[in-house]
Amino acid sequence: MSEAGASVSEGPTGPPVGDDEDLYRCISPAWWVADERRVSSAAFSYPVFSVDVASLAGSPQATLSRFRPGSGIASFLCRTARQEGCEVHLEVDAEYPENQAHAHVYMPKPNSKRKTTARKLADVCRILIPPKPAE
Repeated sequence: MSEAGASVSEGPTGPPVGDDEDLYRCISPAWWVADERRVSSAAFSYPVFSVDVASLAGSPQATLSRFRPGSGIASFLCRTARQEGCEVHLEVDAEYPENQAHAHVYMPKPNSKRKTTARKLADVCRILIPPKPAE
């Protein structure tokens, strides 16, 4: 999923996502620690990152269809992100404006808090479709 650029640097603009919603995060092979079968915290270390709201996405496969072969999907609960100080808002994806499931996760500041939050999100996420590193 794309990392948010200048268009979201001012902060959230869309409606908040409900606490009980599952969120799908695309996981590139570079963010996959294969020998430990886990996601690296790097997947969550951006100040703002993209997710799909599971109830709107249809399926993990529907979300995955927009990404490069070899990518995977991880899931975490919106409530977990909020408990860590994140804001999650439904917002348009500039690359795929037809994607009604798209949301941005706004990480807490400063950087030291963001790193801790990224580690926690990586620890709690469930792997729905594991990434496949290039052979």
